[in-house]
Amino acid sequence: MEIHHRHLGVISYREDDVITFPQGLLGFLQFKRYLLFQQDVSDPWVWMVSVDNPDLSFPLLDPKIFCPDYSPTITKRDLNELSAENPQSLQMYSIVTILQDARMATANLSGPILINREHRIGKQLVLLDDRYSTKHRILNS
Repeated sequence: MEIHHRHLGVISYREDDVITFPQGLLGFLQFKRYLLFQQDVSDPWVWMVSVDNPDLSFPLLDPKIFCPDYSPTITKRDLNELSAENPQSLQMYSIVTILQDARMATANLSGPILINREHRIGKQLVLLDDRYSTKHRILNS
């Protein structure tokens, strides 16, 4: 199968590459199936592209890259919804907003993306934690 993305080009995938977000993402609840696409394994950037609407995509980064002490609370309920036994078995990303001046790029640390690759399930957390914002500056942090 293939999808055509306006910036990434043609992305080939198999059905077992699809990550399902049963609850969708904030603001995009109707789109539940995504691919993670990384152009180069040494590149820290990962693109999350909607299979249902390839015009919808998000650049992601591991928040530990720019915020090493990042430690969101992941509840037992979150783990159950992700069919995970512990947080260490999950991949965590932050959605990044890239502005015209890339030095001003921000990451959403209040809504991290958690993914259980083994079961291909994802979830966006909604943190009620004053330590984290939706616009955390990536540089100078």
